[in-house]
Amino acid sequence: MLDVPKIRAVLDEASRWDMDLAQFACWGHAHLFNPVLPLEELAAWEELMQVTLPEDYRTYLTRLGNGGAGPAYGLSPLCCPVDEVARYLPRPCIYSQDQEEKFQDVLRRFIHWYGMDDDWALYLEYFPDAPHLGEEKWQRPLYRQWSGKLEAALDEAVVNPLLHYGQYMIANEGCTGDVYLILNGSHRGYVHCSTTDCDPDLAYPEPRTFAAYQADYLRETFADYFMSYVDRTEDVCRNLSGEKRRRFQRERAQVRDFYAAVQAQDWSGMVRLLHAIDSPGALSRKSQSFYRCYEETLLEQFPGSPEVERFFGEMFGPRDKYHMGRDLVTFQYGEAEERDLYPKPTFEAFVQTFFDP
Repeated sequence: MLDVPKIRAVLDEASRWDMDLAQFACWGHAHLFNPVLPLEELAAWEELMQVTLPEDYRTYLTRLGNGGAGPAYGLSPLCCPVDEVARYLPRPCIYSQDQEEKFQDVLRRFIHWYGMDDDWALYLEYFPDAPHLGEEKWQRPLYRQWSGKLEAALDEAVVNPLLHYGQYMIANEGCTGDVYLILNGSHRGYVHCSTTDCDPDLAYPEPRTFAAYQADYLRETFADYFMSYVDRTEDVCRNLSGEKRRRFQRERAQVRDFYAAVQAQDWSGMVRLLHAIDSPGALSRKSQSFYRCYEETLLEQFPGSPEVERFFGEMFGPRDKYHMGRDLVTFQYGEAEERDLYPKPTFEAFVQTFFDP
């Protein structure tokens, strides 16, 4: 079960004091939640989708946040409008003890597809009566027609069962490492990482049985998955050295002073405060994320200012600041996207973490 009081306490402290954003990709959410999903909206979604979400995930959505803080880049918001794959949610998940035959058939097809060098053999497998496209090297009108049919057939036979039948993508752990929550079957409420962009021999090594897959990949419920992130985050804050905590206290005070100057539109005061920071390159990721938001404004207000250019030049160092930005917090401005794979906190919520509650 999710320990909601512990989660709130740990992540509230982490949002304030994990200034280095120590865990992989937690700069994506900075330990902050999106607003919760109202119960009535979730109930309407479940009725529309004809599914009932596992209770711990419902708790996350309605008592903690509809996306945000979580493992790696954080949890994606629940997409309340109907999307293309929603119709597959009520179908039996193949990652289940009672779906062994379907599980093995889908894997066989996936492995065969992945290993094919000649698309023509796939056409013959799925469309034995298809015209021989190889006669005239991929005749354009015919190729467009039949390649679309083959893509749809592979989606129906492989992609949708592997990724969408009875499961919902809740997070991404980098590249194609998508994390899915299983909604029905023997492992309802469990999570696993699944993709069709990986060598199937790595994702589904021999023996390709559900029992083998279960032993290797179906070890965590949603609550286990989420609480392991909370426990790691608690350890980060608990193990902060006294020296780091004092440094973070100074940085927090500097940010508060700078933000007060922003609110007063005291542009010269902002520059003086930047000048007082001795080593911009040594600032924590949180502080750098904050100051980066004002770089463009200050450069416009003080074009050619050596103080402003020094500060941001030293903060980013020799690295390309646009590539460095992937390790800093990015913010949601305006309305959120319907399905934001990488949740972002609002800048206003982020700034408040520099103030004591």
